[in-house]
Amino acid sequence: MVTDASAINIDVKRLIAVLFLTLSTIPSFGQQGKYGFEAGAGYTTFNKSYLTPTIQGYWLGRLSHTFYLGGAVTFQRYSMKYSFSPAQSFVAFGDILSLRQKSDYLFFTPRLEAGIGRTKHLFVNFSLGPGIYMGGNQWTNQYRPLWTTPSGYYGTDTATTNTSYNVPTFKFRYAAGFRQRFTMYGYWNLVFTEEFNYIPGNLSKQGPGMKTNYLSFTMGIMHKYPSVAMEED
Repeated sequence: MVTDASAINIDVKRLIAVLFLTLSTIPSFGQQGKYGFEAGAGYTTFNKSYLTPTIQGYWLGRLSHTFYLGGAVTFQRYSMKYSFSPAQSFVAFGDILSLRQKSDYLFFTPRLEAGIGRTKHLFVNFSLGPGIYMGGNQWTNQYRPLWTTPSGYYGTDTATTNTSYNVPTFKFRYAAGFRQRFTMYGYWNLVFTEEFNYIPGNLSKQGPGMKTNYLSFTMGIMHKYPSVAMEED
């Protein structure tokens, strides 16, 4: 795993503003739920991965003392590199030697969360849903002929081309993880989340199979409305 220096070159302020505006529109019927905002880092499980940012905002309505149901908006970047170094005698023209890809997705997912224990300071969450490609790039390095000599032999070289058109526009994602909460002032909580993301299919339409999953670690704040108990006379 390698830290990607270019990962900080996203418009984080705009993403944060959008998520905060979304959370600020939560209607008054959410008095039996919770909402939060988290940011952190993640990386793909591909062979060579780069550490990248992840940001999410969510709202969950209370179903019972244990279960919450709602939705989340999550930004994730997948940054990885495929490298293939065959013996020179086995390389054919057109073979891909390396592929470098960075792709940003914004996911919209329903989420179910279940509390563990009496105090419910540990939660298990499950979510699934589609993501929209927000930008990025893919560069493919191929083995190609460079020229033809009078004797008929080819000189060889490698060529790197922009193949960003191979990045899928939509991706589906399944996610499961743990969230720990620590009470702060009033109804505000400090939260830490560890999440595993399963991504079916490849992150590239053509070329080597860029199939990967994603691990993320985030921290943030959560506002949890108090439970209201009704008693009959």
